[in-house]
Amino acid sequence: MGSKDRPGELEEIFEILVTAYAQKGGSVPGESDLCWRPATDAYETDDAFIVQMDLSGMDPGQIEVLADEKSLLVRGIRPDASGPGKKHFHKMEISVGPFARRVPIGVPVDPGAATARYRGGFLFVTFPKGGSGRGDRRQISIER
Repeated sequence: MGSKDRPGELEEIFEILVTAYAQKGGSVPGESDLCWRPATDAYETDDAFIVQMDLSGMDPGQIEVLADEKSLLVRGIRPDASGPGKKHFHKMEISVGPFARRVPIGVPVDPGAATARYRGGFLFVTFPKGGSGRGDRRQISIER
């Protein structure tokens, strides 16, 4: 069924969007309002701080990883793997489209020596412990 077969469907969607906009005080939605957030684990070992993020179905070349001594930012766009064409979903739990996730780093790390790898649908970003004192943000390339 297309939108022609269900009169009022677009109006209903528009009403939901306008209501959400008004409830936020009429402000323009921020990045976090427009993005989904991938499941993430952050843990510490004796010599490293590691962030593991569930990004299944992604091309590592489409993932941006930025870090400084205080936080890690991972963002990109997960494509819809179901392909083009009309669909009627019975269950829809897999998020697609733009995502962004900021992870605070609560221990001294060296972002200049951080590494990132993508394996089995997970992104692993490893920071050696020990800060350099520099707060510069840097982009981290993902090993394939």
